This record gives sequence, C-alpha cells and structure tokens, in this order.
Amino acid sequence: MNIKMDFEYEIIRSDRKTLAIQVDSSGNVIVRSPKNVSQKRIVKFLEDKSEWIEKTIISQKEKSANIRHFTDAEIKNMRKRAKEVLPVKVAYFAEIMGVKPKSIKINSAKKRYGSCSSVNNLNFSLYLMDKDERFIDYVVVHELAHIKHHNHSRQFYDFVYEFMPDYKERSKL
Repeated sequence: MNIKMDFEYEIIRSDRKTLAIQVDSSGNVIVRSPKNVSQKRIVKFLEDKSEWIEKTIISQKEKSANIRHFTDAEIKNMRKRAKEVLPVKVAYFAEIMGVKPKSIKINSAKKRYGSCSSVNNLNFSLYLMDKDERFIDYVVVHELAHIKHHNHSRQFYDFVYEFMPDYKERSKL
C-alpha cells in the first residue's frame, strides 16, 4: 500500500542505530538514518509516521506564523521590566520552595523562556514579559524546581505541583 505523502524530506545518514524524524521550526522534515538503511525502508518509515508528520508540520507553521515581531523600543521595555519583575518573583517563590538560585540573568532567547544551569544559575528570556502573568509565575516555579531536581522526572513535577497545583493549565497560557 502506497500512501501519498504531501511533504518533502531530507535524509541525513550517520553512524546512528535508529531511524528518527525531526520537523524543524520551519516545517522541514529531516530523517536521520543509519548509513545502511535502504531508501525503501526509509519511505516505509515515513509512510507509517505520515499522519504525525503532517500534523507536526501544520503545528510548526502555525507557531511560526504567530511569532510576534517587536520593535527595539518594545524589546528595551521588556528587558527593563524583566529586570524589575523577575528577581522579585524568583525571591518570592524561592523562599516558599526552600531553594536558592546562584544568580538570575535576563537574555533574549526566543525559543526558551527559562533555564537552570547545573550550578543553579537561572536564565530568563525578556520575551517572557509578553506572556500572561500566570505563565510567568509558572516558568519561575519550573526553573526554581530544577534547583532541587535537575531533570523532568516524576519527582520534579511533584515538586512543581506542590507549589503550583494548576501548573499544567498555566504552562499552556
């Protein structure tokens, strides 16, 4: 049975052991393949995953279309606001959660709103200031939780839940 695939794809062969599919932020499909896998096997793999691939392409294109572009003045204002707001939120939630970050930095990352380094330095994107207040609080709690659990394990999410029982809803805002 041949399934019509309405997408193009690029194959990258390497010394890996398994086939994998990646849909990048522009909706391009990349197949990562072991060197010895046949074209026929790759096509079959793509056909088997075609429904997921097509949904993911649509999702990525919608996300790209919804990216808001900011003026230099808006970016400057968001950075200023982030420097005022985030340290206060971090201090408040860190006290409640019983954790202590080493430092807090504001950056201009567009795809990641927050991160926690292995030595507990917190980084937040200035673009977080364009989000709902409840989402901002969620990101702060999420990153602070990484001070106690440097992973996304069940214990990590249980810890987040302890301080923010509605974190799942907030994460989607």
